[in-house]
Amino acid sequence: MQFYPYKSIFALININLERIKTMKKIAYLASATLAALGFSTAANADVSVSGSMGATIIEGSATTTEFMTGGGVSFAMSTTTAGGMTVSASGGITLDSNDADNTQGVSGLDDVTFTVDGFSLNMGEMALSGAGAGEVGFVASAHVDEGGYTNTGIATGVNATEGYGFVASTTVGGASVSLSYMADYANAEVNSASTSAGDTGTGISVSLPVGSMTLSLGYANITGNTAETSSGGSVSMALGGGTASIGYASTDETTDSTATSVAYSGSLDADTSYSIGYTTGEQGANSSQQLEAKISRSLGGGVSVFADFQNHGGAGTPGTNMALGTSMAF
Repeated sequence: MQFYPYKSIFALININLERIKTMKKIAYLASATLAALGFSTAANADVSVSGSMGATIIEGSATTTEFMTGGGVSFAMSTTTAGGMTVSASGGITLDSNDADNTQGVSGLDDVTFTVDGFSLNMGEMALSGAGAGEVGFVASAHVDEGGYTNTGIATGVNATEGYGFVASTTVGGASVSLSYMADYANAEVNSASTSAGDTGTGISVSLPVGSMTLSLGYANITGNTAETSSGGSVSMALGGGTASIGYASTDETTDSTATSVAYSGSLDADTSYSIGYTTGEQGANSSQQLEAKISRSLGGGVSVFADFQNHGGAGTPGTNMALGTSMAF
């Protein structure tokens, strides 16, 4: 099948213009509902509604062209108690469709945060602290992994997917510290293996300045039916008008694995940004390498276009993928 990226981008923009109208109607209806419940009055809380819609065409060396759409509406509320504590809440509806397997999904994300004197306690559905630490080379969006075009063969530990629990965060000196506990970590992914009901997750992440650099460290652990521990760290610094990073991650499971990665991100102008990353990994006797790149440009009015590139070699399924897409935010 021939692939015409320029024609595809314009087609995706036209699709988004139609779909965003539907998303706005959902947002307006939700706003009216919140108002009816009293959330929109100044005496209760400040309420904001936002949303986005995206469409992507993915071309891979191992299969045919795939078309994906997705979007969501988010709600945020914030108020301050008489004692000076800030209480905020967020929720949302996410819609996704994938023509490769003709599936559609609807999911929500909601949490409540209490903040006082520089300390925050976040409760609800959220990502595990420390998950994905040291993985700086995966700069392309998740779209290029959809449809099973390549099997990366790079085991990088506990993924930063959501579970139900709490995250406590604060600043100690110049360091930002986050601790989390997930009482229900079902449906998360650990090296592409789904966790199950009864699994729990704990994690910690620390980020602190070291001279002109920023050092980030993380540790995550899953116990229960799934047992796995991952740790990692990265160092980043300003370089040549952009940001350069290097990271290392290791995983302790049935077959231990390590991954080393580098990345660089910058801007071509005020509306165009880019990132490039490279990761090499080893799991047991297998090794693999992955190169990724991403470029995106804002067209104004909340509309942007992007292109992702991914090339994988070594263990797994070698191949090259490219994703072209557009998104609109309101």
